[in-house]
Formats: sequence, structure tokens, C-alpha cells
Amino acid sequence: MQDNALRDAPVIRHEQSLMQERTPPIVRTPQFQRRDNMSPSARTDDNASLNDDLLSVNSSTNRTERSRFPSGRPSMDSMSFRQSFESSSVWGRQGKLYALGSEAHSGSMDFSPLGNNSIYEIVMNTRRKNWLRRPTTEDIPPVILSKNELENDWKNKIGDYVNTIQQDYAVFERMNDLKHANGLGPLNLTHLDSYELSHSPGELEEVDNFLMKEKVGTLMSIPEFYFEEDFKLDDPRTFRKVLDDIDLHLDSVDEDSTFQRSEAYQELNERLNAYLDTIETLLVTEISKSSHKFFDALEDVDKIEEKALQTVNKLDQVSKYMQEYDQKYILFRIQVLRKMIKRKNLEKLEQGLLQVKKVVQLTNEMRDLYNNGNLNDALDMIDFIDHLIKGDDTNDKKVQEITREWPYKLLDLRSVPALASTREFLTNVAIEIGGTYSKQMCDILIEDIRMHCDSVSLNETLERLQSGKTDKRKDKESDFTFIEKIEELISKLIKCEELASAFKLYEDQFIVELKNIIKEYLPKEPENEETADRSMELRSAATGSKLSRLIKAQTPVEFQEMLVNIFTRESDALRRLGKHQKVLLDIALKLISTQSSDNAENSHNMIMQLDIRSGINEGIRTIQLRMGKIISVRRDITAKLRFDHFLRFYSICVSFIRECEYITGEVLTAYLVDVLTMQIKNYATSLKAVSLGTMKVTIEQEMWVPYIVGSELQHEVNDIVSCIDLDPLDWTSLMDLTKPLQLSETDGSTKEERTQKGHKKSVVVSDKTFVASNALLVTIQIIRSILVLSTNLPPHFLPTFEKMCLDLLRYFNSRAMASVSSPADGNPTSKGGKNLSIMGESLDCLAEFASLIQGFYQRMGNNYKDFTPFPSTTYSQLLHQFQTSSDKLYQAHAPPPPV
Repeated sequence: MQDNALRDAPVIRHEQSLMQERTPPIVRTPQFQRRDNMSPSARTDDNASLNDDLLSVNSSTNRTERSRFPSGRPSMDSMSFRQSFESSSVWGRQGKLYALGSEAHSGSMDFSPLGNNSIYEIVMNTRRKNWLRRPTTEDIPPVILSKNELENDWKNKIGDYVNTIQQDYAVFERMNDLKHANGLGPLNLTHLDSYELSHSPGELEEVDNFLMKEKVGTLMSIPEFYFEEDFKLDDPRTFRKVLDDIDLHLDSVDEDSTFQRSEAYQELNERLNAYLDTIETLLVTEISKSSHKFFDALEDVDKIEEKALQTVNKLDQVSKYMQEYDQKYILFRIQVLRKMIKRKNLEKLEQGLLQVKKVVQLTNEMRDLYNNGNLNDALDMIDFIDHLIKGDDTNDKKVQEITREWPYKLLDLRSVPALASTREFLTNVAIEIGGTYSKQMCDILIEDIRMHCDSVSLNETLERLQSGKTDKRKDKESDFTFIEKIEELISKLIKCEELASAFKLYEDQFIVELKNIIKEYLPKEPENEETADRSMELRSAATGSKLSRLIKAQTPVEFQEMLVNIFTRESDALRRLGKHQKVLLDIALKLISTQSSDNAENSHNMIMQLDIRSGINEGIRTIQLRMGKIISVRRDITAKLRFDHFLRFYSICVSFIRECEYITGEVLTAYLVDVLTMQIKNYATSLKAVSLGTMKVTIEQEMWVPYIVGSELQHEVNDIVSCIDLDPLDWTSLMDLTKPLQLSETDGSTKEERTQKGHKKSVVVSDKTFVASNALLVTIQIIRSILVLSTNLPPHFLPTFEKMCLDLLRYFNSRAMASVSSPADGNPTSKGGKNLSIMGESLDCLAEFASLIQGFYQRMGNNYKDFTPFPSTTYSQLLHQFQTSSDKLYQAHAPPPPV
């Protein structure tokens, strides 16, 4: 009852204060001179509370009348709520709020400036910190209220009173919301939903107009510049606005001005305090709206604690009931279930022993099948036993048929120690069967490679190597039979899980086969006996020195035929291996997808091992390394070959290198390419030395007499003339491996034979005719061979061959002039009947060849960006040397002048 009275009292007093706001403003009297001189009657009564202080401000907020008060704040009723929240030091400066004789607020002022039993003390939690609990009598000392004698018609009076304050209470209810506490600027009053539902639109509009007029009128008394964001008191303009019409009399210092200045200060202080009171009143009004919500929260906490206690008691009762039920029923049921589980486990154990017995019997049957050579049946039996050991009866119909009447699901016996030896035996048998199938598959594939190589002729392979075309022959009927056999073996290998091992074995087998192809065509020592021991043959082939001697003993034609046979057969074998790769991979992937899920899962982990591409690449790498070593053995012999023989050797090697790149799509090793490049460099060096030696001997033996020119040699000269514009067909045909190697007329015949075949003694170069000499013809043939090499060999060697041509022309000029020049003055003389005019014809002819050589290499420079021919000045110097030599010969052979 006391709590309800305490909670309801502030509301009634607040309603009374609202009614006082309608009263006329307080007229200033002498008793309101200073705040320190306020009489006790001006202070609050004994039952005053925080709400009285807060809401009493509304009764004295007429700013027009208060601005005329001579000092601070005019009455105790307008006491600012701001000071009620300040520390005790502030109150010590202005004095306590209550008189010394006030008994209602006696007690310590440390907890509340309003004295004991105040709402401030509870809200601000100044006594106790556990303020989430509901305040008790220890927190709020009981207040003894006076007993009122109620009249009989008290209900009618209360009803009349409620009707009287109904409008004021509506105002209070609307303002009791913190959403209105932020309105220092323009006020936007929002209607509460609950209030709108309980009042008519006319009442709501009347209340809204009243609140708006009151608040707007209150705020309108404060100048607008106080609410500006850039309000700065240190700004002179702003300070003058604050002073407004107040004169501080700062210019005079007499006694009257001092008194006036004090009054002006007092008036300014009063005005600013009035503004401050207005703002504080609005703030206090908004804050006071939510005071009742705190008590509602405390009541909710008490209800929650009470319900929680009731819940705990109920849980204790449930727990006690569950313990009793557990002892009576559940424990008994648990014992029954344990016995049932024990019985079921015994039945499972009996079935497991029966399953083990069945595995042992089937294993013995499988052993008999394997010993009798029935590999397919034995493999099927191993698969059946394996499913029985794993307890998997989902895919095996035999297992389902045997275990159809068994009551429980099959057990997984793979962890049973007694079956470890049996499982190991099954695994070993499966491996042995897989090895047998792998050997059969490898034999079929290797035999297919040999049959394919034998079925292709040498010329067909050479045409394919040079053209780079694929083998367009249609699959024969034997190919389909071969695929069926392979498919059957791969299916069996998948069952015994040896497919990856079989593919690896095949890779090793065909690499050995590729090596055997090389051994088959290597030279061998002649044997007297018809048959020879295989071990002796292997030791003979493995002996490096003996094999090198046999390779060096071969003629150039024999060596090139050996290379052609090896490269063509290896190419056919590699092409067939490429087809095997596709067939094996297609069949394996197709069969794996149709197997059981377990086997398929294990087999998918080996997909990358089913591609024999790595083995093919390894075979190509092995072939190139071995052939590079064989070619290196004859490095010095090959360097002395005739140019057309060397070009044929180069064509064979390059064709196989291109074939390897076509098959693999990449360069696996650069060893064979490096060996061939070094061989070309050695050949160019040897060719220059041999050519200079041949020219030296020929010029020394030359008598400079006319020499017969055959038709074949003139045709070669015409090719040299035409090489400025295009490559002659005779030059490019030398790289054709399908054509047999033919000796040229000039190179393969003797001097007498060439004399009999020809009848002309001159060489025609373009439209010029020159008397031929033997040295000139030899030099032309050497230059032609260099130009042919430049046409067919890689452009990397063009600078070497161009420099070789220029060096040979210079050497011919210097050597020829030295052979007929006198040691004394170096002038040409006719020695031993040598015809100097024919020598001059030879020099003039070679000068024409110098121009042709320049045009040929300029065309090569236009075709290949990496090649830059010698500048024109180099050829001009060479032509100048020839012209100088011709002038000397003409002067030495010229007739004497007439007398």
C-alpha cells in the first residue's frame, strides 16, 4: 500500500502543477529579490518529490514576466533540474535546497541533494549498486503517511476530478516519450498510437495545438542565433547580439556608472538564466516521461524470478519421478536388451564362422583350378572369394545365392588374423595370373608392331618422312581381330587389378624392341658357322671398340643405307605405337566404366598410368641418343664425303628428327640435332681445306690450254646462272631420298671419257663465252657444290659458305698469277708454253661467277632475315683484283707497237 501511494503521489502532484500553468504569471514582489533571501514558505512542502521540482518549473515559465526580475531565478518553484544532478560542491556554494528546520528531508546529503527517500537516489543508484533488484524497505525507508478519513461520496469527487484533469493528463501522456527530447530546433510532435486509438480526432487536434503553442511560444522567447551551428561568443558580432540593448557603461568610471553597470550585469545574467531555464525545462520534461518505465522493468524482473523458481521446483519433481521410473522399468528393460544383444552376437559369430569356412573351401577349389591352368575360372573365383571376405553381396550374384538364407548381413573379414595367409595367397595368385595376361598382351602388341613394319615398303616410308603426311591406309580385318584380343585381355587385367602393371611392362617391352631395331641393322662380323650363340652376339654388340671399328669400315653408301633402314623402321614402329596408345586408352577407359564401383574407384586412380605417351617419348629419346653416338663415330669420315652424299646423309637425319617432333609435338632431346650441327661445321671446314688443296694441285699442273666442256657441265653452269632468281630443280632433288644416288658425269668419269663425250672448248655464262681450262672447270664444280650446300643446308651456315666462295676465288686469282709471274718483277711471262690468254679467259669467267655468287646470296638474304650477305664493296674489291690480273696478262701478251 505504501509502495502504491509512493508511486501514485508524484503523478497527482504533477497534475496539480500542470493546472497551475494556466494561472496568471507571478508578479514580482520584494520577497523575490535574491535567491539567498527566499523565505521557507517558498520552498517545497514535506511530501515534495523529484516530480514536484521538475514539473513546478512549468508554473513559472512566463519569460515576459521573469525577464523583469532583478536578480537570479525569481522563485524556488523555477529551480533548474540541472542543479539537482550536480555534485555537492555546487550546492555548497549556493546553499542547501531545504531549510535547516525541514524534518522531511533530514539526513545525509551525500546520497541525494533532495534528501532521503527521493527518486533521484533510486534512479542514479547512489546508495546501492545492485539496482537491477527491486528496491526494498532497506533501500527506501518507509514513509508514514497520514490517515485520511474518506467521505462517502469520495468516488464521485474522484470521478469529477479525473474528468477535470483528463485533458492535462493527455498532454502528460503525449509528452512522456523520449522521442521529443531531441527537439531544440523545430519541434515535430508525433502522435502516439495508443493515444490516437483512445481519443477522437478533435481531441487530438486540440491537444496538439496546445502543446505546439506552448513549446513554440517558449522557444520563441530565445533568439534564433543561439541555435546556429557556428555560434561563437568570441565573435564581436555575436557578442553584440547577446548584449542586445543592454548598456554595460564601459566608458565611464564614476560611482553612478558602476551601479548602472552592476544592474546591467544583473539584467544580462537574468536573461541568460531565463534562456537556460527554458532549455532545461524542455529537457526535464522529456526526461521525466520515462521515469515510470524503470519501475515496470523492476516488476518484470520480480515476475521472472518467481517463474524461474517455480520452474526449478517442477524440474526437481520431474527428476525425482524419472529416478523412480528408471529403477522400476528402465533398468529391467536394459537387462533384457543385453541378453537379446548377447544372443544376437552369438548368432552373428556362428554365421561369421560359417563365412570363414566357406572362404577356405572356395580357396581350395580355386587352387585346383589354377594348378590345372584354368586361369579365367581361377580369376573369377578369386573375385568371388574377395567379395565374400569383404562381406559385399551387392554386385556378386554367386555371393547372394550362397548367403540368401543367412539371417544377418555378411561380416567384413579383412581384419581377421586367421585369414591373413589366405588373402596373401589370393593376392599372389592374382598377381601371377595378371603377369601371364600382361605377357600375352605385350607379345600380341609387339608382334603387331613387327607385322606393321614388314608390311610397309621402304619407299612408302621415305615418301611419308619427306612429305610429313600421315598414314592414310585403311584398317585391315586383322586390325579388328587384334583389337578384340586386346579388349579381352584388358578386361581380365582389370579383374586382377594388374592393368597399370601390364601397361608399364609394355612400355619396357617396346623400348627394348626399338633398341633391337637399331641392333638389327648395325654391322656384324662375318661368321663361319651357320648359327651363333646369342650370348656371343650380345657381347659382340656391347663391345664399343669392335662396333666402332665395324661402323668405320662401312662405305658411305652402306652407312647411309643403314641409317635409312633404321630410321624408316623406327618411324613405322613409332607410328604404330601411336595407334596402340589410342586403342589401349580407349579400351581401358571403356571397360573401367563398366566394372563394379569398387574396381572402378581403384582403377580411376590409375588413369594417368594408362597412357603410354611417356614410354613413347622415352623410346624416341633413346633412339636419338644412340643414333647420335653412331653418327659421331664416323664424324671424320662423313666430313670428307662428296657434297651430294653429305646432303643425302643430312636429309636422312633431318627427316627422322622432323618425324619425332611430329609424333611427340615437342623436342625431347637436342642431342641428335647438336650432333648433326657439329657434323655440318666439320664438313664445311674440311670442304674448304680439300677445295683449296684441289685447286692448288690443278693450277700447278695446268698448262692453260683449251679444254673440252661436256654438256653436263654446261648444264651445271646454266643452273648457277639461274640460281640468282630461283633454286634449280637439280639442286633440290638431291634431298629426295626416294631417288637413287647418281654420280655426276664430271665427277664419276675420267679425263679421257669427258673428252670423248664433249666437243666444245668454251663455257657460256649468260651471253658471254669463255675459253675453258681444266682449272676453270674444277673451280666451277667446287663453286657449284658450295652453292648447292647453301641451298639445302640450314641458313645458319650461309655466312660460312659465302666466305668460302670468296676465299676460293681470291685463291684462284693469286695462285694462277703466281704460277706465271717472274720472281724478279712479278710480271707475267710465258713459261713452258703456257697460254696467258686462256688464263685471262679463266679469270674473266670467274669474275662473272663472282657477280652470280653475289646475286645468289643477296636472294638468300631476302629470304632469311637472320642472314646478312657481304656488302657490295667486298665483291667490288674482288672484281677489281680480277680486273688488275687481266690487265697484267693483256699487257704481257700484247703485240709490239708498229714501227
